[in-house]
Amino acid sequence: MKIPALLISTCVWALLPQATLAFAPIASRSSTLQRNTHKTSTLSLCPLPLQDIDYAANNLITNSAALSSSLDLSAGILTTENIKQAFSVATFFPQIWWLFLIVLPKSGITKKLMGGYEILTITSLVHFFIVTASIAQPDGTAPMAEFADVFDPAGDPQKAMVGMMQYPNFVSEEWSHVLTWDLFVGRWIWLDGLKRGIFTSHSVLLCNLIGPPGLLLHWATCLVTRKGLPGNEAIDE
Repeated sequence: MKIPALLISTCVWALLPQATLAFAPIASRSSTLQRNTHKTSTLSLCPLPLQDIDYAANNLITNSAALSSSLDLSAGILTTENIKQAFSVATFFPQIWWLFLIVLPKSGITKKLMGGYEILTITSLVHFFIVTASIAQPDGTAPMAEFADVFDPAGDPQKAMVGMMQYPNFVSEEWSHVLTWDLFVGRWIWLDGLKRGIFTSHSVLLCNLIGPPGLLLHWATCLVTRKGLPGNEAIDE
């Protein structure tokens, strides 16, 4: 009974090195896989490099400071006092150009100054500033509920409009609005007079004073002088 046992032991010891070599690649691959998995886990849990964190933090601080500076600058410009100044500009600046249209309608300098849209663009920008600055105020231009009452046919639109005149920002917006459009129409009357040889100084003056009646006076002048009313400008002649 001892001989078979010894034989078995001898066979096992003889085959053991081969079995070890056979399973060595598998063990090696398993070990490598474990190391890679551990490395991947370590990388995924590793925080960002300190220089990246510092860069992101500095960008955040810089952007926050720039935004705060911009807000402070806007708050310093869009003020009630500046709205008052813009109101004065909207009132007096156009009067210079009205004088040219009324007193020197055929002058070369009038044609150069008023033939383009530069002056109207400036007056429009003044109005836009007033609107923007008013919106930036706590009360805005005027309460929207009261503004809606102006367009309520079932209510009293005139009373609502009178009520809105108590708000300085609304008055500033409406005034600059009216003056800009008056100048636009007065310029158009002047241009029509130049094109068709019609006297326009009296019509332009009235347009400056009370707006639409100046346009009606220009129509009357066209008829009296037998120049006829302007045609349909949207249709090619």
